[in-house]
Amino acid sequence: MKFSIIVPHYDQSISDDDFSRGIQSLLDQTDQDFEVLIYHDGPVTRHVPDIWKKLGERSCLEITDSRENNWGHGNRDKGIRRSRGEYIVHFNPDNVLYANALEELRKESEKVYNLVPTSNHIIVFPILMRGMQGNGKYLWRDRQNAQTNYMIFTGYPTLKYNVDAMQLVMKADLWRHYGGWYDKSEESDGNMYPRFVQEHGARYCSRILGEHW
Repeated sequence: MKFSIIVPHYDQSISDDDFSRGIQSLLDQTDQDFEVLIYHDGPVTRHVPDIWKKLGERSCLEITDSRENNWGHGNRDKGIRRSRGEYIVHFNPDNVLYANALEELRKESEKVYNLVPTSNHIIVFPILMRGMQGNGKYLWRDRQNAQTNYMIFTGYPTLKYNVDAMQLVMKADLWRHYGGWYDKSEESDGNMYPRFVQEHGARYCSRILGEHW
């Protein structure tokens, strides 16, 4: 299996419509060689939309009895340890992957560079950060205007505040080498991802492959 997609979720984090939109974007992938691991943090107070069941045997939903309150990172860590795919994709329920995203990531992982060899352990791809605005010094989110306001996060260079959790796709073995999702702080992706790229290098896609709402 090529990809394991890990989805942390909890009540009232996003609307059911956003959850369904995100899962539908996975169903629409042109490359279907993946599994989806959904972890619902805390007791369910409203029904989790059934659309995830359309993924069939490639998906599972696990519900915990109480909230961990660590930004979903504890559940990302569970997914890393239980994943069967070669690469890990971290996907929040309000994310969207374009239909060709996994296909493009596969191509990049298998591309042979003869002149300048680069490791295929890590792949970084650009996304649209919906509702994001900036004035050259500060960035802020304006979710009410996500349809019209957005910024492109290239992930290059891979620095804190310049990369989102969904943008970095890394081999599962390397995740486990680092001890999984070891940083449980709010800005953990911005803390960990620059380290990973500094120590192992990365391949950078040129196409925008998804959106963060």
